[in-house]
Amino acid sequence: MTVTGLVIASLALMGSTPSLADLPPGGTFVDDDGSTHEGAIEAIFAAGLTVGCDDRGIFFCPNDPITRGQMAAFLDRAIGFPSTSDDFFSDDNGSTFEASINKIAAAGITNGCNPPENNQYCADRGVTRGEMATFLARAFPDLMADDAENAFTDDNSSVHEASIDLIAAANITKGCNPPENTHYCPRNEVTRAEMATFLVRALGLSPMDPPPQLPIERVSKFTTFHDCCQDRVRNIQTMARAVDGYVVMPGETFSVDEVVGQRTSAKGYLPAPYLQAGVGKCCAIGGGVSQFGTTIFNATFWGGYQVDDHQPHSGWIDRYPLGIEATLVYSSIDFKFTNDTTTPVFIETSFTSTSITVELWGNQGGWQMSGSHPRGSRSSVITVHDQGGSDAKRVSASVSGSAPGLVRVVRTLSQNGSSTSQTWWWRYVS
Repeated sequence: MTVTGLVIASLALMGSTPSLADLPPGGTFVDDDGSTHEGAIEAIFAAGLTVGCDDRGIFFCPNDPITRGQMAAFLDRAIGFPSTSDDFFSDDNGSTFEASINKIAAAGITNGCNPPENNQYCADRGVTRGEMATFLARAFPDLMADDAENAFTDDNSSVHEASIDLIAAANITKGCNPPENTHYCPRNEVTRAEMATFLVRALGLSPMDPPPQLPIERVSKFTTFHDCCQDRVRNIQTMARAVDGYVVMPGETFSVDEVVGQRTSAKGYLPAPYLQAGVGKCCAIGGGVSQFGTTIFNATFWGGYQVDDHQPHSGWIDRYPLGIEATLVYSSIDFKFTNDTTTPVFIETSFTSTSITVELWGNQGGWQMSGSHPRGSRSSVITVHDQGGSDAKRVSASVSGSAPGLVRVVRTLSQNGSSTSQTWWWRYVS
C-alpha cells in the first residue's frame, strides 16, 4: 500500500468526525481564536489527530514550538505506521512518544538527531521549518513533484533544501514572508499552529473555520480587603494562584474544591485562624481562604452567572458584604457556579498585600461591572461600567435583615424583557 493509501485508510478508521456544523462559536479550543491557523487546527482535531495540549482538551497551545517527539506522534496518527519491535534510539526510553518515534524510524522518516552515529532522537527538541520539510517529504512521497524548482532564496546552504523545494512544489508551504514569500526561514522553530497547517495541506484536508466567538470582555471584577502580612493572607494568595487562568467552558460547573483540591502544607498553605459557629478558632491549615470564596462569589453574583452552591459564614465579618459572602471548608462547604452562557469564562485573580481581586472575562451581552468591599465598610461599592446592549443580562440585588439574625438576599436577573429573582436566606449567629 502506498503512503497516500495508508493515510486514507488511517483517517477512515477514525470513524465519524465532527463536522463544521458541529463547531461551537470560537471552535474547540479557547486559545487559538484569531489565529490564521485556526481552521487547520479544527481540521486536525476533527480528523482525530489532536486532543489539545491540556488534560481538559480546551487548549491547543498554538504558539508553543512543536517538539520532535510530538511530531512523531502526529505523523503516526495521520498515517498509521506499522508497529515495530526495534528500538532505534537510546535517549527516548520512557518518553510517551517512544512507540511513534520507533515507527517513523522503521519507516525511514527519521534517521536521528546526532549524525553520523544517529543513536539519539532528541524528542524534546523543537522542530525547525527545515526539519519539518524533510519529515513531510519522507512521510508523503506520493505528494511530491518530480520537477521541484528552487523556491526560496534563504535555504541554499540548508541540508533540507531539496525537501523544502519538494513541499513548496506540492503546495504544502508558501514561505514565511508574505506576500512576497521568497523566504522559507528554515532555521525557525515550527509552532504547533503552523504544524497544523502543514499537516492539513499534506493530508488534503479542508480547513474548518468555526463560527466567530462573541467578544471576550471583562464581565465583572470584585475586590475585598484585609490586613497585611498575616498567615491567612498567604493562604488567600495561594488559592488565588491555583485558580488564576482557569477557564469555565459553556455549560461547565466550576468548583473550588475540584479545581484547588485539599489545602495542605505541601501546597504552601499555613495554619491560620478560622470561624466556627460564629467563634474564632486557631488554627487550621488553609485558614482564611474564605476571603477568596467571598471574592469569587461576589464576582459571580454580580456578573450574573448561575450560582449553584455557596454558604455564608456562621457569623458576619464586616470586611465582607452582609449576606453576599461565602465561606469555604474543604469537602463540606464548597463554592460552585455554572457558566450558563455560550462564551467561555476566563477567571483572572490578582492580589496585593492588603487585597484580593477576582475578574471574570466572558460575555453577558455587554454587561460590565466592578465592585469592592473595603475593610470595615458596611456596604459593598458596586459600579456598573457598561449596561450593555438590549440583550445584556442585568443584575440587581437587595439585602434585608441584620447580623446577628436572619438575612435575606434577593438577586434579580433581567434580560430580553423578562426578569427572574433568586432568594437566599441565612441566619448569622453573631
